Amino acid sequence: MDVSGFGYSVAQYDDTWVVVGAPKEIRATNQMGGLYRCAYDVEKCEPVHFQVPPEAVNMSLGLSLTAASNPSRLLFSLMQFSHQFLTHFTFNDFVSAVNPLSRLNSVRQLGGFTYTATAIKRAITELFTAQSGARKDATRVLIVITDGKKEGDNLDYNDVIPLARTAGVTRYAIGVGRAFSSVYSQQELVNIASMPSQEHVFSVENFEALKDIQNQLKEKIFAIEGTETASSSSFELEMSQEGFSAAFTPDGPVLGAVGSFSWSGGAFLYPPNRRPTFINMSKENVDMRDAYLGYSTALAFWKGVYSLVLGAPRHQHTGKVVIFTQKSQKWRPKSEVSGTQIGSYFGASLCSVDMDGDGSTDLVLVGAPHYYGQTRGGQVSVCPMPSKRIRWQCEATLHGEQGHPWGRFGAALTVLGDVNGDNVTDVAIGAPGEDENRGAVYIFHGASKLDISASPSQRISGSQFFSRLQYFGQSLSGGQDLTRDGLVDLAVGSKGHVLLLRTRPILRMSSTIHFSPTEISRSVFECQEQVASVQTLGDAIVCLHIYESPRTQLGDLQSSVTFDLALDPGRLSPRAIFKETKTQALTRVKTLGLNKYCENVKLLLPACVEDSVTPVTLRFNFSLVGMPIPSHQNLQPMLAVDEQTYYTASLPFEKNCGADHICQDDLGIVFGFPDLETLVVGSDLELTVDVTVSNDGEDSYGTTVTLLYPVGLSFRRVAEGRVLLRGREENQRRQQPLHLTCDSTPSRNQGLWTTSCSISHVIFRGGAQMTFLVTFDVSPKAVLGDRLPLTARVISENDIPESNKTTFHLELPVKYAVYTVISSQDRSTKYLNFSASEKGSSVNNLGQRDIPASINFWVPVELKGEAVWTVMVSHGQSLPTRCYQNRLVPTQSDFLAHMRRSPVLDCSIADCLHFRCDIPSLGIQDELDFILKGNLSFSWVSQTLQKKVVVMSVAEITFNTSVYSQLPGQEAFLRAQTKTVLEMYEVHNPVPLIVGSSVGGLLLLALITAALYKKN
Repeated sequence: MDVSGFGYSVAQYDDTWVVVGAPKEIRATNQMGGLYRCAYDVEKCEPVHFQVPPEAVNMSLGLSLTAASNPSRLLFSLMQFSHQFLTHFTFNDFVSAVNPLSRLNSVRQLGGFTYTATAIKRAITELFTAQSGARKDATRVLIVITDGKKEGDNLDYNDVIPLARTAGVTRYAIGVGRAFSSVYSQQELVNIASMPSQEHVFSVENFEALKDIQNQLKEKIFAIEGTETASSSSFELEMSQEGFSAAFTPDGPVLGAVGSFSWSGGAFLYPPNRRPTFINMSKENVDMRDAYLGYSTALAFWKGVYSLVLGAPRHQHTGKVVIFTQKSQKWRPKSEVSGTQIGSYFGASLCSVDMDGDGSTDLVLVGAPHYYGQTRGGQVSVCPMPSKRIRWQCEATLHGEQGHPWGRFGAALTVLGDVNGDNVTDVAIGAPGEDENRGAVYIFHGASKLDISASPSQRISGSQFFSRLQYFGQSLSGGQDLTRDGLVDLAVGSKGHVLLLRTRPILRMSSTIHFSPTEISRSVFECQEQVASVQTLGDAIVCLHIYESPRTQLGDLQSSVTFDLALDPGRLSPRAIFKETKTQALTRVKTLGLNKYCENVKLLLPACVEDSVTPVTLRFNFSLVGMPIPSHQNLQPMLAVDEQTYYTASLPFEKNCGADHICQDDLGIVFGFPDLETLVVGSDLELTVDVTVSNDGEDSYGTTVTLLYPVGLSFRRVAEGRVLLRGREENQRRQQPLHLTCDSTPSRNQGLWTTSCSISHVIFRGGAQMTFLVTFDVSPKAVLGDRLPLTARVISENDIPESNKTTFHLELPVKYAVYTVISSQDRSTKYLNFSASEKGSSVNNLGQRDIPASINFWVPVELKGEAVWTVMVSHGQSLPTRCYQNRLVPTQSDFLAHMRRSPVLDCSIADCLHFRCDIPSLGIQDELDFILKGNLSFSWVSQTLQKKVVVMSVAEITFNTSVYSQLPGQEAFLRAQTKTVLEMYEVHNPVPLIVGSSVGGLLLLALITAALYKKN
């Protein structure tokens, strides 16, 4: 509509109209602003005409609009009359009724004479009373509908009309039928009605024609409510500067006055027939200057009393919202909450929300449309009503879509009611600045009594209606059914336009899946020889039920439903298929109404089943598209956003549990350590356990083996084992591969761990035996004591009590690997006739743990009474080492024979000294040096009859072999030998050699001389 400011404010009224404010419209000189009422059924807007007081100059009429929670606060009662009188319901009955209009369904027309005058008197004296629920200060209207002239009545209209005037009742007279076609009969209607008669008398041809004058009556009653109950002075205040915001309370309307007291603000409450009350915080010693208190107003019913919520968006530049309550006829602030961002205009819009429909306000939505959050402009705080003495706080915030920093999200707020049928109130939030001021509206569903879903269920962009629309969402009004379809509608104001958005019917669907038979027979799925043959499993019955939530008045809604069925989804090889498709999938497309539909499908088993523990799964997925409703302008139903769109059902396999259907398994377990008698920690990096489980009873389900072991071992793997099954024939056995899954967790017993292994997809048959290997890593630094305890337990889901067979315990001897090395070095100085000898030995710990050890030396010191070596042992380290010595006799008496075999002098033929040096703790990577020092003699050598003799001493590391064990292959490094070689040298006389050589030389010279002489 081409009216300045049209759409700035909107309010739904009386389930019939949308009242639209146009505060910038200029209708006459010094008259600014206007109101329009828009009806859905005629799709047009008409101006609302008021008698404007002369003092209301440029009042910007329509700047704010509000409607009472019970529109117009109208109460109805109904009395039917002929010569009898029947009260169908009073004002009290109307208020207490959940659906007041339903009371009209039981009305049946009375027959007989027409006692119209008596009926008017009884209505005045019996219905317009406090006992029947009539309010003292309310506007009173009496509508008399009659299809005949007064007949047989002893009272005249002159007797009863004065009673109506005294009671302040405005009377309307409606004549139905031809009885009122004459001037005389028309005069009877004039006598009944108030003056002027042309505005209070109506004639229709029949009762159906009453619908034609319905809007005329509403218009006249609306005018009565707007002017007659207020004095000219209150009307003047209502249209003055304090009308920046508005709200209805049971005590009268409240108008925000943001400019009062230097723009600190406040609000005026206008009780009927009393002076207005000004509500502000000036007496609370709070600096409210320029706070704009009353910029927004909302009514809350809290703790059994009505409270007034006022927004002050400029308080301290961050904004504030205050709850006022009335006590001793005075309004005082009760609770308050402040904004956090400067300039956010926190409190510019307010909306009190009853989340569960119990009549009490559960939370207040507070808009901050100028809140800046980088990519999003504006936010709405969710503020549950404060409980007890806890400070009022806002628990959560709502935001619009990202990418709209100037979106002004939260500029308008409204309650929608329960849109999606979950019995929790939903709300709408306007963001008129989004999409470059085209605007948008967000729908948020209620999540609980004190919370609203953080994410919107729908974003409605103004540009989807037409591109030139601006500021869509600057005003909102919802919660009423203007389109008469049983669903709430949302009025959205924009610049120059108001759009009425209809709620789409929400459909929900429930589903049930049944199988016949209810389990898969063993005769169907057991294949002794793994011979594949197609077997019939039975039927799956899938039923759908589509229903409305909430219910509407739209009749049987139609929908196109596509549903997919899948057997064993996720399995590469499904165990069942559909007979129709010969696959694991089946699709249907149906057009369904609001009724129950069932589909029966046949199932087949195409091959032998290995996994007969896990039931066959049938998954049902569906999608729903509502069909347009031609009688309601192609309104299209939709599936609830939160509706579950898939269901699953399971078809179990028959268990082999005998005639009583109770599986009585008889489990037993044993284990061993193959080829291992002692665990050497640090050498054996793995420990393998050979587990054997047997079942001497009926089939076992969910069989689990649990191993309990100490810290220091960690589960590494389980080798796939085998199951030995009993065949159909006596003594017949067959094997099956065994698959297990294992999981390790700390045990409740401190210092222990638990590994549980379950059989995957295999029933542990009665009479079967399974074996498998479990391997553990052994930490080289583990401390396990001298024995490793290991406990195994087998359980099942058969709920059979444990026995001595189901638990097995073994202890494995434990040693600890060490790696020690001893080496010798010869440091002797040799002379011809004697030797001062020094022998060095080096000891190293190359292992991964400290070890108590002893260093032993065996040194020959005497042979047949002749000293060999005088020796002493020493070490250069300051260790708590003590050395001991003792003398050892030879083990062989015939040392000459020994020398002939091997010229080595050792402790087998010579007396020896044995030195033992104890080291309490030989640390990791420690190195110790020991020295054997003494004089070596030679007098004993001649006894050996050998020219060359080797003197051998031995050094050796010893430790407790019941606790420690040298690493395999490194035993040679525990012992070292030191050899000293003694060799006899003979001393020769050179004189005979010289004499003989001289004589021989002379003789040779003589012979040579004689030979030369003879020759000459």
